[in-house]
Amino acid sequence: METLKKINLMHGEFNSMEAREILMEMCNKNINFNKVQNFSSQIRFGEDDEKAINRIAQLKESVSSIAEILEEAKAHNKKLKIKSFIEIAYED
Repeated sequence: METLKKINLMHGEFNSMEAREILMEMCNKNINFNKVQNFSSQIRFGEDDEKAINRIAQLKESVSSIAEILEEAKAHNKKLKIKSFIEIAYED
C-alpha cells in the first residue's frame, strides 16, 4: 500500500490543559464515531460491529495513557511537545 500523502496534523508545545483539550477531544470524537458505526450495525444487521467495538476499547486505553501523561505534566508544571501525522493511502 503506497502512501499518497503524509499530513502534519499537529505540531507544537502545549500546557497540560491545552493538551488535554486537544487530545481528549480528538479521542472522544473518534470514540463517538465508532459508537455510531456500532449502533448503525446493530440497527441494520442486528449485531455489533466488532471492528468498532475493538477500536473503542483501544481508544479508551489511549485515553487512560494520555490522562496519566497529562496528570504528570500538570504535577510537574511541564509543557508537552505534541506531533501528530496522518498517512493517507488507498486500500485495495
